[in-house]
Amino acid sequence: MLEYRYKACEPGVKEKIIDMAINGSGIRDTSKVLGISKTTVIKTLKKKKAVW
Repeated sequence: MLEYRYKACEPGVKEKIIDMAINGSGIRDTSKVLGISKTTVIKTLKKKKAVW
């Protein structure tokens, strides 16, 4: 039986988004590699912008 999981909620995904952005990956590339939406990538980067 197949199970659906929302990958953006898995532990460590937000850190991977930030690491990929720091290493020069684009929003579309990050979303495809991690299997999450572009909107999630953008929201995460906006929230973490103050940290950079």
